[in-house]
Amino acid sequence: MQTVMVYSEAGGVKKTTTAVSLAMVAAEGIAGTGNSTESPVPSRRVVLIDLDPRAAATKWLGITPVGDGLHVGAILGAKEDPTGWAADLAVTSRWSQNLRVIPAARELSNRESERDDYAEWRLKSSLTDLDADLVVIDCANRQGGPLTVSALHAADTVLYAATASDSGVDGVTGAKLSVAKFRHHMSQIGAVTSISEIGVAVTRDGTGFLSFSERDAIEQLRELTPIIEPIVPHLSIVPESRMAGEWFGNYRKGLAVRDSYAAIMRKVIR
Repeated sequence: MQTVMVYSEAGGVKKTTTAVSLAMVAAEGIAGTGNSTESPVPSRRVVLIDLDPRAAATKWLGITPVGDGLHVGAILGAKEDPTGWAADLAVTSRWSQNLRVIPAARELSNRESERDDYAEWRLKSSLTDLDADLVVIDCANRQGGPLTVSALHAADTVLYAATASDSGVDGVTGAKLSVAKFRHHMSQIGAVTSISEIGVAVTRDGTGFLSFSERDAIEQLRELTPIIEPIVPHLSIVPESRMAGEWFGNYRKGLAVRDSYAAIMRKVIR
């Protein structure tokens, strides 16, 4: 099972769109076509974890917890061993039977003050024996802290998300610093971490010519980390679908965006 955290320390950089889209295209799979040199990709059993107190992914997919308070915060605040809890809290999405979601809630921000011993291991423990091929974590845009550290312990792959903008560059710069600090801390205590940084998924407005500021931001991002091509166009169908609680990949106008994330998924997901 591969666990990918989608991370940035800036808001509004399409982090949730990237996390949800990767999870959904992996759940759907990619059909082969007669004129394509690329092989089909089978559908995967995917669990999307909403680790952002804004609960944007939870709202988009219209997910209701299995019970009162039984969102991801129940795992992070558990006073007993949460081993295996992820399977119990994951809710099947109406978008796909292959996509389950562990929802977030606003009170998840209370976990930012968590200082219990070994609290940062709870999310990883909850994934034990999870019947899934892929876990995608939609992280909060935090500069470290318990939510981010929990994701770093649980994940084996970091995918950064950015827009072709100054805030996109700033978000990746900060996120890479937090990952480096995590690695340094783990080495200091003699612990082994297998987490790898695979690169950044970049979104830019529309499909026309790149502006000077977009080109400059993209070059700065390339200096920070590899860009996972293609650059994703941000089209109006995406926010419209989010407002409607729908998957934009079901609509003709959203196919260019879906296909971009499918191409990225091929390079990110094992």
